[in-house]
Amino acid sequence: MKRNILGPRIRERRREIGVTQADLARQVEISASYLNLIEHNKRDIGGTLLRKVANALDLRLDQLDGAADRRLLETLEEIAQNPEMLALGIEEQRIGELIGRFPGWVRGILALSRSERQATNTAQILSDRLNHDPFLGETVHTMLTRIASLYSASEIIDQYPEIETAERDRFYAIMHEESQHLCKLGDALASYFDNAAWARRTLTPLDEVDALFDKRQNHFAEIERRAEQLHSKLPEGRAATRFSAAQLLVNKQLDKLVRKIVSAEVQLETDVARARSHEILLRYAVGAVLVPMGFLGQRASELKYDLEMLSDDFGVDFQLIGERLSALPAGVENPRFGFYQANASGNITLSRNLPGLLVPRYGSSCPLWILYRAQQTPNAVLRQHVQLPSGEGFVFVARAANSDSVGFGRARHYLTDMCVLSDEDARHTVYAPDRATAFEPVGLSCRTCPRRNCAHRVVDPLTG
Repeated sequence: MKRNILGPRIRERRREIGVTQADLARQVEISASYLNLIEHNKRDIGGTLLRKVANALDLRLDQLDGAADRRLLETLEEIAQNPEMLALGIEEQRIGELIGRFPGWVRGILALSRSERQATNTAQILSDRLNHDPFLGETVHTMLTRIASLYSASEIIDQYPEIETAERDRFYAIMHEESQHLCKLGDALASYFDNAAWARRTLTPLDEVDALFDKRQNHFAEIERRAEQLHSKLPEGRAATRFSAAQLLVNKQLDKLVRKIVSAEVQLETDVARARSHEILLRYAVGAVLVPMGFLGQRASELKYDLEMLSDDFGVDFQLIGERLSALPAGVENPRFGFYQANASGNITLSRNLPGLLVPRYGSSCPLWILYRAQQTPNAVLRQHVQLPSGEGFVFVARAANSDSVGFGRARHYLTDMCVLSDEDARHTVYAPDRATAFEPVGLSCRTCPRRNCAHRVVDPLTG
C-alpha cells in the first residue's frame, strides 16, 4: 500500500486557496497532467519539486508532510487490520486521501478507536481480576462449600421422613447456620462489587508502577546524577561484595531522594503502589551506582550493545544490564531498549516498556515469543526477529537462568530476561538481523491477536 498523504494534502490546500491545477503546475514548472498524477498519489514527489510546491501553496515543508500526519497514517493502517474492519472491505489504499481531505473525521475515528481499545483493556483487566482475585476465589469456594452442606442436610431430611425429632432439629440447625453464613458471604460479595473505588479502578499497584516508568521513559535523571557520584566509593573485589556495598550506599544516601520522587508522583494512588515503587526505585538506584549511565552509554556503543560482554565488563548479571539499557535516555545517539522478565508460568513479572510495544501485564503473552522458548536452552542468549500483526518489526534478545540455589536434587526455577529493540534501532547493535533472518509472525496475546490460523491460539480474540 502506498503510504503517502502528500497528494491529497496538495490537492486540498490548492483548492482551499483557490488555485487551479493548471496555475499551480505552471508555478512549479511541471505539466498539469503530471500534477494530477501527484495529487492522486500515482507519482512520488520530493526534493526540489516538493519545496517549490510548498512555497507555491504558502506552506512549510513539515506542514505538507509532517510527522504527526505520518503517525495518523500508521495508526489508521493498524486500525484497518482489525478483523472487523477487514470484513468491511476498507479501502486501505485511500487512507492518505482520507487524512488529506477530512482530518477532523480522522481524529474522530482515532478517538473512537482509543475508546474501544481502552474498553477492551478494561474488560481484560476485570476478567483477569475476577479469575485471579484471591478474595473472590476464596469467597466463591466457601459459598459453594456451604451450599453443598445445605443440599446434603435437606436431602437427608427429605429422604428419611422417619428420622427422630431431635436429629431432624439438628439438621434444621445446621441448615439455619449455613444459611446465615451464606447471607453474610452474599452481603460481603455485594459490598465488594458495589464499592465505588473498586468499580472505578482498573489499575493494580503494578500498573501504577509501570505508569510511573512509562512517564519517565524508564529514566530517572535525579537518581542517575546522585548514583554516579557514589560509584567511586564502591570497593574493589568480587561482584557480590560490590553489590552489597552499592545497596548500603543507596539505603544510606539515596533513600530520601527516592521517597521524595514517590511522594511527588500523583499516579501512585495507593499505599501498595507507593511501597512497591519505593522498593523498585531503590533497586534502580543500586543498578545506577554499579553501572553509571555516563560509563554505560560510551561502553555500550563500543561493544555494540552486546549484553553478555557488557555484563562481563561491569561485573554484573544479565538482568541488571538489561534494566540499565532500558534506562538509557531517549535521544538520537542511543537505541531504545525495552526490558521484560517472565517466570516459568508465562507471566510477565517485570516490564520496562518500549514505546510502540504494548505487552500485557496480566495473563500470558504470545507463546511464540523467544521469551518462553529461552527456558528450553538455559543460559544461552537467543535472538528473534519478529513481526506483529500491525506490520511493525522488532528484535527480541532473551536468556533464561536459574534464579535459585543449585545442587543435586534441587529444583531449577528459571526466569527469562528479554531486551527488545525496534528494527531500526537493532541495526546499531550486535543483534542486527541479516538479510537471511526471516521475520517470525507473533502477536501480543491471543485475546488481541487477529491471526486466526495460528496453531498456538488458545482463546478467540476479544475483537471478534
